[in-house]
Amino acid sequence: MKHTDASAPVFSLYYIAIDTEAGVTNAQFEQFVREKGCQIPCYPGWRWTLLRGLRGERAGQFLMLYEIKNADMRDRYLCADGNLTELARQFWRDRPHAQQLLREWQQLGTFSALPTIYTDYRLLTENKKSTVMDGPRYRERPGEEPEARVIGIHNLALRPDVEAATFETFIAENYQRIEDYPDWKFRLLKGERGNRLDQYVVMMEIASLAALDVFYPEPDIATDQAAIFASAHRDTKQMYEEWKQLASFSGSPQIYTDYLAVAESQNCGDEQGV
Repeated sequence: MKHTDASAPVFSLYYIAIDTEAGVTNAQFEQFVREKGCQIPCYPGWRWTLLRGLRGERAGQFLMLYEIKNADMRDRYLCADGNLTELARQFWRDRPHAQQLLREWQQLGTFSALPTIYTDYRLLTENKKSTVMDGPRYRERPGEEPEARVIGIHNLALRPDVEAATFETFIAENYQRIEDYPDWKFRLLKGERGNRLDQYVVMMEIASLAALDVFYPEPDIATDQAAIFASAHRDTKQMYEEWKQLASFSGSPQIYTDYLAVAESQNCGDEQGV
C-alpha cells in the first residue's frame, strides 16, 4: 500500500510557545524568526515553517511544521524518543553560530526540541492532482506582500469498533476520488511517535489566505462557491459520506486549527550535510 512507501515524506509538528511572562509578544517573536531565526540551519533533507494559529482550537498560538524527505532522513538525526543522534550532535558542534542563534530564539520562546510537545506523522496519502505545488510556504520579496500559505490541521478519530486497517484500506482504495478546491491540497497523516499521538490528522495546505476565504471566509461557514464546487464533484461528496461511516471528518465539530505561515527556514543543509 502507498502509505508504507519508504520514500514518502515525514511531517513533524512541534507546539511552540513564547515567553509571555517575560513580556515577549507575537510580533516580536515573529520578527526575530523572520530576520534571524530563519538562518538556523536545517539537517539535510529537512525544512521547517513557523505557523501562527489563525482560527480554531489554537488561534494565536504557534506551531513548527517540519517536512522531512523521508523516515530515514529523520532517523539519522532524531531518535524515536525525541533525543538527538550522535550525527545531530556533531551537526550542531560544527556550527557555533547556529548555537548562538538558538540561544537567542530560546530567550523568546521554545524551540522544536525536547521538552517541547511534538508528534511525528507519516504520510498515508495525498491528493497528487492538487494545484498546490511543492515550494516555499512563506516567502518575502522586496516591494511585495509576503506569500504565505495556510495549513489546516484537523484531528480525526475512528468510530467505535472500526479497526485502523479498515479505515486505512478505505482511504488507500478511494483517495483518488477526492477533488480539492482550487489551490487546496489534502494529505492524510498518521501519528507515529512523540508526545501526543493524535492517530490521524488531515493536513490541508492552501496556497494563500485568499484561497481559503473564497470557500470559507469564516470558520465552518461555506460560501456559495463551495456549494457550487460540491455540486460539480458529487463523487467526492459521496466519498466523504462513506468516510464518515468509519471515522470523524475534518471541520466542525472536530478539533482543528487553521494556521498561517509567518516564517520559513532559509538555510537548509544539502544531502551531504554541508
